[in-house]
Amino acid sequence: MSWILVPSSPAQQLEADKHAHSTWGAPQLTLEQFLTRERELSASDFAKETLTSYVLVPESEPDTLDILCYVEIFKRPCLYGGKIVTSYSIGSVYTPAQHRKKGYASLLLQHVDKIIQAQDGSIVSNLYSDIGPTFYAAKGWTVHSSDELVFPLSLSLPPPSTDVYLRPIDSKEILAQVCRDDLAHMQALSTPSTVYFVLTPSCVEWFQVRSHFYARTLAGLPHVPKSVGIVATNDQNPLTNYMLWTHDYKYNILMILRCRVEEAAFPAFINAAVAEAKQWSLETVCIWNPAPWMAQAYAAYLEKRTDSLPSLKIHPEKEVTWLANEKYCWV
Repeated sequence: MSWILVPSSPAQQLEADKHAHSTWGAPQLTLEQFLTRERELSASDFAKETLTSYVLVPESEPDTLDILCYVEIFKRPCLYGGKIVTSYSIGSVYTPAQHRKKGYASLLLQHVDKIIQAQDGSIVSNLYSDIGPTFYAAKGWTVHSSDELVFPLSLSLPPPSTDVYLRPIDSKEILAQVCRDDLAHMQALSTPSTVYFVLTPSCVEWFQVRSHFYARTLAGLPHVPKSVGIVATNDQNPLTNYMLWTHDYKYNILMILRCRVEEAAFPAFINAAVAEAKQWSLETVCIWNPAPWMAQAYAAYLEKRTDSLPSLKIHPEKEVTWLANEKYCWV
C-alpha cells in the first residue's frame, strides 16, 4: 500500500482535532472547548497567512476519516544568510492511538520534507519536540538551546541608574514598529551562518488569541489583557529596548515572546513584567534562551526545559547560529 500527505478537508480536520484533544486539551478543556480553541486559532490572521494542515492517508482513500497521522505546517519568512527566504515551522505532529508504533510519523516527516523543499532543494525549518531530542534529530532537526529564566513574582530589582520610561505595546502601530525594528536589527547581525525567524505582528496576535481563549475559559476573566509588551519611550528611533509577552493561562505564566533589552535597562523591564504578572494573577515570568549576559547575571533563576525543545533543520546541512531563539518562534 502507498500513502500520501494531503491538505486536510474540514471533516478530516475535525477528526484530527478530536483525536488531539486527549493529548493537548484534556483534562483542562472539554472536547467542545478544545474545538472552540482550534477554531479561534485557525481564524487568526497568522493562521490564515501561514498555516496548512495535512493528513497522512492511503493513496487509494484520500478522503478517509481514518487518519494515520496529522501535521500543521506554518509557512513564514526567515532571514537566512542575510536574505529573506521562506521557512516552515512544523507543529502538532500527531498519530491517533490505534495507528502508533507503525512508523507513520516517520513516513509523514519524509513527505513533509518534499513539501517544504525550495526549488533548489534547500530547507529551513523549525519544530519543538515534546518527545526528547532523538526522534527528530535522526530526521535532520537539530536541538538548540532550551535554557529559560523563570522569575518568581517576589523578584524586585533595584531600578536602573538612568531613568527608563516604559509604555505598553497596546496598538497595532507600535507593534508593527517593534517588528520592523527587530528585523532591521537582525539584518545588521546577519551572517552567512545565521538564522532568524522574522517577528511579525500577526504572530504576536496569534499568541494573544490563545491567551484570550484561556483567560476566558480557564481563568473566567470578564476582561482580557490588551497589552502585548512594553517598549522604552526614551529610545532613539529605531527602537532598541522592547519586551513582547503573552499571558499564558494554561500554565499561569507571563511568557516573554521576544526580549531585546540592554543590560542597563533590564531591571526596569523585568520589574514591569513582574508587575504585569501580578496584575493578571499569573505565577511566574519566563524568558526562553536569554542573552548570555542575562543568563550569567541571573543564573540563580536559570533552568533547562525538557519539553518544547527548539529544533532546527537546515538543508544542505551546515552549522548555524539561531538568532532570537525565543518563544515567538514556537507553534
